[in-house]
Amino acid sequence: MIDAHIHIDFYDNPIEIIKQIWQREISSIFVTHLPELYFKHKEMLKDNPLIFLAVGFHPMLVNQYSFDEQLFIKALESTKFVGEVGLDFTVARTENSRVKQINIFQKICKHSKNHILSIHSRNAENEVYDILQKYSAENAIFHWYTGALELIPRIIEAGYFFSINPAMLRSSKGRSILAKIPLNRILIESDGPFTKYKGKLIEPILMNDIYMDFQKFYGVNNLDEIVLENIISLVG
Repeated sequence: MIDAHIHIDFYDNPIEIIKQIWQREISSIFVTHLPELYFKHKEMLKDNPLIFLAVGFHPMLVNQYSFDEQLFIKALESTKFVGEVGLDFTVARTENSRVKQINIFQKICKHSKNHILSIHSRNAENEVYDILQKYSAENAIFHWYTGALELIPRIIEAGYFFSINPAMLRSSKGRSILAKIPLNRILIESDGPFTKYKGKLIEPILMNDIYMDFQKFYGVNNLDEIVLENIISLVG
């Protein structure tokens, strides 16, 4: 199985989470919030072939931390994955905050054309899409997409993917979004520990049940194979 978006360092027990990933052989993209955190965790994970560390700068942090562009560029030399990055206009309530987010995301896209980006796009889906196109980003994953249905075909046409999680099954809007995404464009994510599954904090031990729920939704019995094919086509 594959977990396309997990925040291992935000769990209270990250070592236990890594053990669960190892025991269940779940290939996991570990997204980070800052370039500094990428380097903090890089050495610890160097011998773990199942965990792919991504360098990120979360848009919600623009007013708390400076973006170290040179450190970000350095990190790109040792990973194919970028995340979590993007825009969040729900929290950017001033024009200044939005401009900060946009400027940083543009820099990230400029340097990451050949990388795989895990994208946060809350209330800024069109702006994220336009910036990805402006900088000719080839490989992007829209993480937990909550935007307009009308934009989904354009995202698909651009060759981008969606990482979906069980929280999307719990709302009518989430299910309508899922129904618009073809199977050849989906990846499964936990977004742990920021989501729950059947009242429990989501952990790797629950990923098999999550895959089963999505198999029922899509009416297939080989979702693990489908997602594997998708990630192979994405990574190249």
